[in-house]
Amino acid sequence: MTKKDALHTTISALISRKAEGTYWDFKLEHHKCKSDLIHDILCLANAKHTGDRFLIFGVDDEFSLHSIDKDAGRRTQADLVGLFRDNANKFFQSRFPECYMEEIKLDEKLLDVLVIEDTPHKPYYLVEKYKKVYAHHIYTRVCDTNTPVNDAAQPHEIERMWRERFGLDKSPLERARQYLSESDLWSRLLEDDRSDANFYYTVFPEFILRITDPVADHVARHEEWTRGEVRTDNNDAGYYELYYHQTLLARIRYVNFDNNRKSMMAPDRRYRGAGCFYFYEVDSIKYAVQKFYSTVVCKKDYSVTLSIKGQGEVMNEARSQWGDYMKIPVLRPGELEDFLGSDGKYESSETSGDKAEQYQHFLRNQLDFEIWRNKLG
Repeated sequence: MTKKDALHTTISALISRKAEGTYWDFKLEHHKCKSDLIHDILCLANAKHTGDRFLIFGVDDEFSLHSIDKDAGRRTQADLVGLFRDNANKFFQSRFPECYMEEIKLDEKLLDVLVIEDTPHKPYYLVEKYKKVYAHHIYTRVCDTNTPVNDAAQPHEIERMWRERFGLDKSPLERARQYLSESDLWSRLLEDDRSDANFYYTVFPEFILRITDPVADHVARHEEWTRGEVRTDNNDAGYYELYYHQTLLARIRYVNFDNNRKSMMAPDRRYRGAGCFYFYEVDSIKYAVQKFYSTVVCKKDYSVTLSIKGQGEVMNEARSQWGDYMKIPVLRPGELEDFLGSDGKYESSETSGDKAEQYQHFLRNQLDFEIWRNKLG
């Protein structure tokens, strides 16, 4: 099921309830007043709900559908981006809700759906008044009712938002994954080894990310995904270790290429056909460390792309698809099983022992995934 298909199913189910709720709201037409739109978005973004929230345009008070294509005030994704970008400085820390506009068709009626993504950065609020939306008022939505524009959320609701923002109700590992996305709040540890890759989270210094020394040859660092890199004989490997106080939360293998000019977290892999498919899982601690490292330590594209090496049909197809460099794909929940089961190659046959063949199988699997995902849209 594509993302668009999933949205269609979700919105159809919400309309069939013939009621509004904590995370969805119906509108007959687009807002005439931008401040009303911002108020509605803030209320939904701050609501207590795990998952996306929805403003659905083209549904009246009786829950009948009306095609939105004739709405003179209809807004596009570009309009939405412009509204927030032009007013970013009015939001606390210039951080506003992440949202996008999609159109779907139900019963031959065209509807617009404004999707507000669920993020841990609540509460969202203004620090400068925007028309009738007050500064320093935290709004939310309880059941089917928004906080009035001249009022504020109840104290216990505001406390709940701040607890979510700081991950206080999560496990230490879940908190660490959230904090790694806030790369500007990490600082380097001042230690005797002067390593520039050891960090602590400044808000909660008990969270530490520390790099180990390169490890011996028993750690595989010549897997097929590394073979496009120059001077693979000089690859070395080690671990990032993530601590909460003295507790080791995770140990994540990295591989250095080309005399330490490039470093990447070793991706996960699954056997497919005569080779392996390599990937990161979007919600994994490994991918969180990979993004953190490439943002804070490298600050260049070197540590997110892999060179494509060699000649031949598969290599040429890979270059036609990506150019000279490729990225390890990042998989959403459920994508791995869907992809591996899509063509009967889920069960592995005996893999090749030849390094050149292994590399071709690797590229073939990465290409097949790209083609499969593109077909889904």
